[in-house]
Amino acid sequence: MNFGKRIFLVWAGVIALLTMHNFSIAQDSLFAPAVNYGVGSGPTSVFASDLDGDGDNDLAVANYNSNNVSILRNNGDGTFQAAVNYGAGSAPQSIFACDLDNDGDNDLAVANEDSNNVSILRNNGDGTFQAAVNYGVGSSPRSVFACDLDGDGDNDLAVANDYSVTVSILRNNGDGTFQAAVNYGVGSCPWSVFACDLDGDGDNDLAVANDYSASVSILRNNGDGTFQAAGEYYIWDFPKSVFACDLDGDGDNDLAVAHWQSSVISICILMNNGDGTFPAVVCYEPGGFCTSLFACDLDGDGDNDLAVANWSSNQVSILRNLSNTGPPPHCAYLPGDINGDDLRLDGDVTYGVRFFKQIGNRPPDSCYHDSINTTRGHWLYVAGDVNGNCEFRASDITRLVAYFKLIAPLQYCHFFPPPPMRESRQGPLILPKD
Repeated sequence: MNFGKRIFLVWAGVIALLTMHNFSIAQDSLFAPAVNYGVGSGPTSVFASDLDGDGDNDLAVANYNSNNVSILRNNGDGTFQAAVNYGAGSAPQSIFACDLDNDGDNDLAVANEDSNNVSILRNNGDGTFQAAVNYGVGSSPRSVFACDLDGDGDNDLAVANDYSVTVSILRNNGDGTFQAAVNYGVGSCPWSVFACDLDGDGDNDLAVANDYSASVSILRNNGDGTFQAAGEYYIWDFPKSVFACDLDGDGDNDLAVAHWQSSVISICILMNNGDGTFPAVVCYEPGGFCTSLFACDLDGDGDNDLAVANWSSNQVSILRNLSNTGPPPHCAYLPGDINGDDLRLDGDVTYGVRFFKQIGNRPPDSCYHDSINTTRGHWLYVAGDVNGNCEFRASDITRLVAYFKLIAPLQYCHFFPPPPMRESRQGPLILPKD
């Protein structure tokens, strides 16, 4: 598969197709030129929310080198007042804003890498903050996320701890103070944590990106803020950031993961089976050394797109999601279209013969599923598998010739049902393999 041109988010029965754009200098930009505002030294994390209660979104910034948090209040027109700084712990790495003490305004939680704690800065209601109160977590916390984990209506904390290989859960007492951390093991060197309902049972589970073990840990919530042992999904090298949302329009939360230090793969997508399991993953490259990603509707078509920060290329990649027409098919291809030109003609027979003689190019349409095993691992040249045995062999060329002679139907691997729109373009003789 050409990951730069054909980007497929694959999982059993669904696909989200995205188009990718990398910009170094935008010519027809949707945005005005950047306006910069001074903050502390070494800013590492930023969060936007209404901090002063005036209805617009202000900014909170964690400053790694100056050990503080900068607050930039919005003037209401997208310009900001000069930063006001508040002390935090040592080496603030991540910041999250939400109501922690149930008084209706947004407070701050800050993960401090060197002091191994989380700072809580309670809002006075006007965008000024009380002195930080610190709570111990694991070693070298990299990421903090706040939401209701125990079902009591207040926001608790989940913290990913790099060196101790754990996630710390701090349950809120309801007033912005927190119980002692309870730690759960995850993969090696967790860098990012995200909480949302992954298994459809109404409580918030955890997804954790583990840098050294090249995996994502899924911790399912028991409903009371305690968690089951982590399940590991191994993806690609050095995952740094994980984000959960519905990417394929089927109503459950999927995962997008950004990877660092990879010249081949930068983004991996794990589609949810609806029960918090993720049986297949597809990865591709929008840029180099991805450090962070965020998903939301960027083009106004009702589905969630991706914005990805690329360290080495000094770019932000925008990946537009084209799944807004409803639950999309599993893998976008036309059975028998071996050369990938969106047509099923006798030229596909020639293309396939040349491929098997090792004098031609490989088929462009390729899909992944961990339940199949071919000479290419779990990848299958799906358009070439026209006898439905989940393999692409010379016998498929014979079947394709028989199809053109109108003496045999095409069949497809049951893991990869083709999308109906592309299926109907070239005739009806396409059947699932029994």
